[in-house]
Amino acid sequence: MEILSSAQMGEADRYTIEEIGIPSAVLMENAARSVYEFFESLDIDKDSIAVVCGGGNNGGDGLALARLLINAGFDTDIFLASNPEKLKGDAKLNYDILTKYPARIYEIDEEPSFPVYDVVFDAIFGTGLSRPAEGRYTDIIEAVNISPAFVISIDIPSGLYGSSHQVPGTVIKADATVTFCRPKIPHCMFPAKKYCGETVITDISIPDFAVDKTECSTFLISPFNLPLFPPREPDAHKGSYGHALIMGGSTGKSGAAVIASLACARTGAGLTTCMLPGKLNGILDNLAPEIMSHPVGDTDYFDIKHFDDAISTAGDKTVIAAGPGIGREKSIGDFLKAMIFSTKQQIVIDADGLWHLDSQTLEKLRFRAILTPHIGEFAKLTGLSNEEVLENRLELAGKFAVEKGVTLVLKSADTLIALPDGRVFVNSTGSPALAKGGSGDCLAGIITGLLAQGFSPEDAAKLGCWAMGRTAEILAEETRENHILTGDIVDNLWAAFSELDFQD
Repeated sequence: MEILSSAQMGEADRYTIEEIGIPSAVLMENAARSVYEFFESLDIDKDSIAVVCGGGNNGGDGLALARLLINAGFDTDIFLASNPEKLKGDAKLNYDILTKYPARIYEIDEEPSFPVYDVVFDAIFGTGLSRPAEGRYTDIIEAVNISPAFVISIDIPSGLYGSSHQVPGTVIKADATVTFCRPKIPHCMFPAKKYCGETVITDISIPDFAVDKTECSTFLISPFNLPLFPPREPDAHKGSYGHALIMGGSTGKSGAAVIASLACARTGAGLTTCMLPGKLNGILDNLAPEIMSHPVGDTDYFDIKHFDDAISTAGDKTVIAAGPGIGREKSIGDFLKAMIFSTKQQIVIDADGLWHLDSQTLEKLRFRAILTPHIGEFAKLTGLSNEEVLENRLELAGKFAVEKGVTLVLKSADTLIALPDGRVFVNSTGSPALAKGGSGDCLAGIITGLLAQGFSPEDAAKLGCWAMGRTAEILAEETRENHILTGDIVDNLWAAFSELDFQD
């Protein structure tokens, strides 16, 4: 599903109205009805309702909604944040209709207050806002926020920008948001996403081919655009599903390589070998009997002098993952770079492995690598600050993937998957349960396991991110998020993947 900017949504609207011929008033009526139907489905108190309307089309949606509420017998007050004489187009049409109703319409005074309502609908600003709310609008937004009412925003919470995930100032904090046609950037990315509550996407008769005209390149990952897991053939054997090599571990961090290896095996790789520095190899003895091990050298870190042994082991593997717990010493970097330059397989670079990448090494990874940095690691790769990455991560991730020819998994609460062809996917699953050591190692292992089984880099990255996030959601339904360990995620990956299995 596409994620649209304000301009793209505007273009889809324009095409629908001007080229197809669906009147804008019909779209507004459909929008109002979809909000009403969502409201009607809620199990909340509904004895008293306020609809707060601005002066643009978003306000028009609110006015049309108010008419539907009154028609259905709900006790509804309408508050205008704009002079009614300035209303235009479809907003004015719906206002004029309401003036012929026994409707209570109030112009908001200098001290707005909404303390007595069960539900407040926010129809102040739409997706076209391009500067922070100010003046009396700030007062209105703050009055809605301190109200005890259940707040439903129409399209996006007022105060947010339709084309940004940033929070520019005073913003409605909604319990739910009903948006139209497609999600917008603030619905899908933090910190703006926190202000949207539950986001519901509704159809208002803008056809898919009108959305296609926007040439959107940003998409939301959902089960509907993920590959299914095919059933295993009855005569399959371990060689049918690839042999993955996980390279990692150093003093104090060898567990990272173990987590990645277990996640890889749990995801379905036919064979998984964990390559560890020789001194650390014993960690696998009791923790992971299903994982084959290959100790390299006699130290507790990888070194270029161990390269010949390592490359002979890597040569016949289907896919390689490098980096979990591998360490940042220069000798380790020399070893890792030599492995990259001497192999041709698809390779996942994670964690400390990213620390050692330079321009020459990145060139050698072109069109065969998946990089999985968190915000800080990506900041180092790009030479930017963490703050610059957080503020501009959608654009930066897309640009990096195209320029370097890699699949980039930029990990955060709204993980991005950027592809070399310019498309960017935003993951839709996850839980604060994943805010714990080992989550990144787990994800690297899942993606590696999928690559081993023949999934494309795009599908492996998208499916891996979705499955780990979905597993965390499932576990969080059963226990407190802070109690969930990364090992629990690894052990329960089956629950998420089962939701994507082919059905008999």
